[in-house]
Amino acid sequence: MGSYSFFEYESIEITDKKGLFDWIMEIKDSECFEDYMWGNYLVDIIDGKDFSFESWDNIKLISYWYDNQVKFLDKISDFIEGSVDFSFESHEEHATIRFKDKKTIFSLGNMEYIEHTANDLLKIKIREIK
Repeated sequence: MGSYSFFEYESIEITDKKGLFDWIMEIKDSECFEDYMWGNYLVDIIDGKDFSFESWDNIKLISYWYDNQVKFLDKISDFIEGSVDFSFESHEEHATIRFKDKKTIFSLGNMEYIEHTANDLLKIKIREIK
């Protein structure tokens, strides 16, 4: 079963449209990468749409980081720049993946639980009001 991640937001610019198209055509029949990774792009390119990670919604991503996902994200940085954000099903983890200078950088965040007493919270609120 497992927990799922959800596409949140992206700001992507294609820096090498021909290279991206050629690479996706090269991998589309490969068993190494899933259709959701690139499939919509081949359909959307006919309509003049750019690459999007919207099809990466509701998949096992955060905390799994399957090899084929990481390899795809690493390679696609040769053709795009920008970032994409995902949230985890539990809302306790978040991931931002940035593509810059042909590198892929993963920023992973985990919610940190801190115990507070009621008085602690009231003091925080009083400080915020002042």
